[in-house]
Amino acid sequence: MQPQIQIRHGIPPALCGAAARLYWRHFAAALQPLPTAPRQGAALVRSAMQPDRAIIALTPQGGLIALAGLRNADGGFLSGSVSGFIATFGPARGRLRHLATGLHRGGTQTGDLILDGVAVRRGWQRRGIARALVLAAEAEARRQGYPALLAEVEAANDAALAAWQRLGFCPIGRQRQGWPWNRPAHVLRRPVPAS
Repeated sequence: MQPQIQIRHGIPPALCGAAARLYWRHFAAALQPLPTAPRQGAALVRSAMQPDRAIIALTPQGGLIALAGLRNADGGFLSGSVSGFIATFGPARGRLRHLATGLHRGGTQTGDLILDGVAVRRGWQRRGIARALVLAAEAEARRQGYPALLAEVEAANDAALAAWQRLGFCPIGRQRQGWPWNRPAHVLRRPVPAS
């Protein structure tokens, strides 16, 4: 990783739009089962995001490079309220799309801090940025008293599984989560060492 990259907790208001577009680009299929235009998808993420539940990487000029969402028992990077769906798709379509999210299965309850998706902009991959985000998430987990970080990876995504393992995560099981038609996911855990 280049030393001038900045890692910080939370997304400042000026970067929320860029964060929404980046997160939608990486996780569109996981977020919405219905066809959604990128502009609407980013608007949905923007309206649902909780900026304090993210760690971001910035260029020296302050541009967004990457983000990692954080989730615990109180919620995650995206809230599940109907208001964002209505604001994005209108009252009738928004309510229907929100109802469809009832099909989505979350992961099992845990006492660990969960990485709720890590997204790195094209052109910035393989520079140690994901590792820097994981280390920052680990520091946040330690600060809040969590014993470990968890990550979830679709079982068929061998490249992502290998990447998480290179980051020090070990598979601890598989579970069905996400949409009913999704394949099972690997659950990976990385203990948080004492400071």
